[in-house]
Amino acid sequence: MGYVFTFIVLFVVFYIIFKIIRSGNLPSNNYTPFDDLVEGEVDKDDD
Repeated sequence: MGYVFTFIVLFVVFYIIFKIIRSGNLPSNNYTPFDDLVEGEVDKDDD
């Protein structure tokens, strides 16, 4: 049963890599939550 789980995980990982290579672009990495932490910005939700 462990081999089945390992195969499924590896299949999903390789499928994602294949789709990224096939599409020719990577997801945008311009924003990370760390940027807001460093700059001291806070979430302004006034409900």
